[in-house]
Amino acid sequence: MSVHNFIPELWEQQLLTNFRKNLVFGNVINRDYEGTIRNAGDTVHITSPSAISVQAYSGTVNYEVPTSTSQALLIDQKRYWAFQLEDVDQAQANVNTMQAYMAEAAYALADDVDKHLASLYASAGTTESTASKINKSSSPDSMYGIAVKAGQNLDEKNVPRSGRWMVVSPAGYAAMLRDAAFVHATAVADQLIRTGEVGSISGFTVYVSNNLVDSSSGSRTAVWFMYGSTAAITVADQLVKTEAMRLEDAFADGVRGLLLYGTKVVRPAALGTIKIDEVSTS
Repeated sequence: MSVHNFIPELWEQQLLTNFRKNLVFGNVINRDYEGTIRNAGDTVHITSPSAISVQAYSGTVNYEVPTSTSQALLIDQKRYWAFQLEDVDQAQANVNTMQAYMAEAAYALADDVDKHLASLYASAGTTESTASKINKSSSPDSMYGIAVKAGQNLDEKNVPRSGRWMVVSPAGYAAMLRDAAFVHATAVADQLIRTGEVGSISGFTVYVSNNLVDSSSGSRTAVWFMYGSTAAITVADQLVKTEAMRLEDAFADGVRGLLLYGTKVVRPAALGTIKIDEVSTS
């Protein structure tokens, strides 16, 4: 059968490449604790050392006994994609067609994981639920002022300035474009297609996403903008299966894949969220 000629390694690589390209929040997290993932339910153990104190010297030295805390990163998310083809051989012969199918599957995975990462705003160490509002045709509140306050929140918690990011909605990005303090990204079109990065403001690299959590209320939409350091959120993922088989109930072959992953806010102090009321009218 044609499925015997299926080359999973070739298409797994294509899938994984597209997956990483389309994932906006994948650019603001870290994979420091990613290990080998084989099954759902696997656990990655994260150990954090305690601080060491500095003491005044008076002729004797006292040795501290350092302690450490442990966090568990549980691989508890399972996502799959599956589609059927009349003939896998024919699809593989037409590389552009097969790549298009895989790109669609990759985008669907990316969008799903992106939404999951956006939901982690609820674990932020700093939450401001009535921070500001922006008008979709003007900007009553300065986006620069919002970014400055976000930076202050991180500074007060000793979060390093390097690797800081902010994810805003399309309306938030439009408001930034009306703010002279916003620095446009170079090659904006290419950056936006590849990563969602659109520029920088007040020390933050800015990304735009439609996956930020929102809740509608009358003429306003409350959107949870997120900001922080790349040290805040960690992700471990693995595309564990990509395979083809002859379908019993159709004259076609099936192609499917399985993604396992887990996420955790390992440093809540390095993550913040601000609820922005996006006003439709003045």
